[in-house]
Parts: sequence; structure tokens; C-alpha cells
Amino acid sequence: MRVAQGLIVGDPWRLGGYRLAGRLGAGVRGVVYEGYDPAGRRVAVTVLHGRPGPDASAEAAAARRVVSPCTANVLDADLDGPRPYIVSEYVEGPSLRRAGRIFGGDDLYGLATAVATALTALHDAGVVHRDLAPGNVILGGEGPRVTGFGMAPGRGMSLTATGLRTRVPSYTAPEVFTGGAAGPAADVFAWGGIVLYAATGEDPFAAGSLGAVMHRILSLDPDLGPLPGALRPLAFAALAKDAGARPAARDLLIALLSGDLAAPPRGAPAPEEVSLLRSGAEVAARVRTACDDPGLGALAEAAYAALDPADRERAPAVFLRLVAIAPDGQPVAREARVPAGSERVLRGFAGLVAHREDTATLVHQALPYAWPRLGAWVEAGRARLVARERFARLLPLLLAVSVVLALAAGVIAMGWIV
Repeated sequence: MRVAQGLIVGDPWRLGGYRLAGRLGAGVRGVVYEGYDPAGRRVAVTVLHGRPGPDASAEAAAARRVVSPCTANVLDADLDGPRPYIVSEYVEGPSLRRAGRIFGGDDLYGLATAVATALTALHDAGVVHRDLAPGNVILGGEGPRVTGFGMAPGRGMSLTATGLRTRVPSYTAPEVFTGGAAGPAADVFAWGGIVLYAATGEDPFAAGSLGAVMHRILSLDPDLGPLPGALRPLAFAALAKDAGARPAARDLLIALLSGDLAAPPRGAPAPEEVSLLRSGAEVAARVRTACDDPGLGALAEAAYAALDPADRERAPAVFLRLVAIAPDGQPVAREARVPAGSERVLRGFAGLVAHREDTATLVHQALPYAWPRLGAWVEAGRARLVARERFARLLPLLLAVSVVLALAAGVIAMGWIV
């Protein structure tokens, strides 16, 4: 089944050159959408809550420098428009929260290593996630990957920040609840909570109210009994109440890779940076997750392939009626009457095309971007339209020339007669 949910009233369907197809979730930074660029590449577009802070451009630039197999890389950003947004790679697969999966043994170790690798890459680039939770760990087909980083809601994040009220509080570090900023140590605290969640399927410090969660985070230690003995000391250190007592993400990763999990090697000499991250990614890649998360283009192509030959011949005429060319030259979905005999085509594209009596419309404005075959039909139709328009503009001139030539021929003929 697909991961994205449909757009709701008030959601944008287009941002810059990106078409949005559905909601993936929401976090401290904003709402995350499935989108497509003009080349049909599937991306994740985060529309930020409010205006970005004064350090927004620097943070976005730093996020784009993060390149790790354990993160969804940031591809683009527009922070100056009416709806500021960040574009990152789309990772196919469910989030850790949606997967409904309990991890143990090598898979739990691999998940812990994947998140530690991602945090090491982020922190080395000067990026703090600030919203790390199970919903931001995607179980991709090539291993877990961390998403949702790249922009703080403002300078630091305190208890009164709007974003804090929208995040999962069980992964919020104690210093944030007491008015401090969320720094790298807050990400490490979240790492400890994620490892425990992966092993149990339950949020650490969970309670019936925000106040109760705050009390547990500030005063109580979670039960780490479900964790295997090898991971327990690392999670205990990561969940320390004092931010200064927690290991750095790099120290966690070194401990995980070295096999010496009894005590994180605080400040110990580290392997060369590239090899450290590569080793972490190799361990993470062993965690495999089967997923059924096809993009719109894949769904449409499968529907097209399932049509019989006659209906495949009819399909271009049907879809070209459902796509108009906007003044800026971009294709947009429209409701239109469909040719008689199109019922089987429309039934074959159920879920992608909404059909009512003798009219139909595309369910997703992104489909002309996401489905290369439809994009090619639109371009061919546009070329034919341009040719017809040029001919229409030239027709009066051609007629005038024809009249002049006819008159001239008549005059010459009269001359010969005389």
C-alpha cells in the first residue's frame, strides 16, 4: 500500500517546479508531502511552519552538504516565498512508527547503527536534527534512513516554541523542557529513545498528558530491560538527564562498530571520517524491509499495461482531455467530458482518475509530472496545438497571398486575351 495520504483542503498542489501528490506526515518543521519535480523524480517536500529563522539559509546550505547513505539528502530549498519549503530525497518505505515491527538481534543493532551514522554525518556538518523520532526514521529497502532535518523553527528551540507542541514529546531531551536549546546532545537522547522504541514498539516515557511525559523525562529512567545487554549501556548513556553526560553521536557509532559497547569511548581517536560513515552504512544496509510504496508513475504505468490493446489506443485521447496547459506552459489537471467508449479506460485507472457520469478529472495534479508516458502525450499534444495555432495565424496571410496571386493570374490572363 502507498505511504502518502491525500491532500486536504488548504494544502498546496504546486510549489515552484514541484507538484504535490499527498501528505506523508507532520513534524516540528512543517508538513511533509510526496512531490514530483518536472523530470518526474519523486521527492519529499517539507512546507515549513511560519517563516524560517535568521539562520535559515545557513542551515539549509549546511543540510545540503550532508551526504550519507543513512540520510535522505536535501536537494533544494526556497525560503523566501509565501510558503517556504525544503525538498529532500524520497525514501520508499514505511517509517519506524508505521511499520508495526519489533526489532531484535542483528536488526536492532543495524537500526541503532544506521541512526547513529546519520547523526554523525549531520553533526559533523554542523546540522542538528531537533525532531528525531520514529516517524523520521524510514525503513527503506536498502536500510534505515533518517529524514526531516535541515531547518530549525527559529534560533534553537525552547519549551515555548511552536514546534515543540507538534512533536512527539517522549523523544524530547530534558534540557529542552527546562528552557534550553536543542543541540547535538538532544539528538543523542532521541537516539536512545528510538532504540528502545524499536525493541518494544512503545514510546519511552509515554503518559496521558504532556505534563506527565515531562515529569517522567525529567525525573525517571525508562526500563531498558527489553534491550539486549550489548546495547543497554549505550542507551543508558544516551538517555542521561544531563546533556553533558551523554556521548557524542560519533562516540556511539565508534562503540557500535568496534563491538565495545560497555562504555562509549568519549573523545577516543576516531577512524578516518569517510571510512567511519561507510562502515556504519554497511551495517545499516543489512537491515532489509519489504515495502509496497510505488509512486504515481509506477501505478499509472501498471494500469496502462493492464489495458487491452484497443483501450491503450484510446487512453491518450482520454488523458489529453483531462490536462490543460496553464499560461506559464505547465500542465494542470482539469475536469472534462470524456469520449464515448472510455469506460474501461477510466475503470482501469480507478484511484488515479475520478469519473462521474460523462466527465472525469485526474485525482492528482502531479500525475503529468510523475507519469512519463502522460508527460510525453502532453508534449506531443502541445506540439500539435502549437502547429495548429501557427497555421491559424498564417492562414489569413496565406489566403491574402492566394487572392493576390489569383488576381495577378487573372490580369495576366486578360492581357494574353487582349
